[in-house]
Amino acid sequence: MKGRIVLAVALLLGATAPAAPPAVAQVHNDTVEDLPDAPGRETVFYACTACHGVKIITQQGQTAERWDATIDFMIERHGMAAPPEEDRRIIVAYLAAQFPSKQKGYSNPFLKK
Repeated sequence: MKGRIVLAVALLLGATAPAAPPAVAQVHNDTVEDLPDAPGRETVFYACTACHGVKIITQQGQTAERWDATIDFMIERHGMAAPPEEDRRIIVAYLAAQFPSKQKGYSNPFLKK
């Protein structure tokens, strides 16, 4: 009974649930060697794995333009610190070369004969 009274009083006073804890970086055991060996590997590893594991990178396949737009998205949506321009250029070049777009162009299936 006492618990119900406390709850009722809390609701009447406008008590809210505690705020969710701040987001934390995903824990992973990845190493630099988990990415293909090519120029820019270390820059990509340390820039990207501060927030997520290598697997999310290796599952993607995008053009340089889309990789660049992905960086913008992560900055705007997830609060990623914007990398210096030279690092950004290195990151985009590495990702586009190592994980290129898997699409070979859109082909409308309804136009095939």
